[in-house]
Amino acid sequence: MRPWQNALAIVAGFLVGGALLPWPARYRLTCAFAAMAIALLLLVARLSSHSKVRSRSARTATLSQIERIRAEREKRMRRR
Repeated sequence: MRPWQNALAIVAGFLVGGALLPWPARYRLTCAFAAMAIALLLLVARLSSHSKVRSRSARTATLSQIERIRAEREKRMRRR
């Protein structure tokens, strides 16, 4: 995880702790909703990062396969 994601995860942990304290319901709900929002933000950031890495590696593999096919075709054409 990136440093800013680690920091947000720590803040979310503190907010969860705040939601468990014997405070008025308004404060506890605010802490709980803020912790859920941070968790969803981190989830979206991680899924987005994962999809970018997957598409980049797939693109690299495809381009290398295209280059291999072109090289093989060039060898076949030179033989004639």
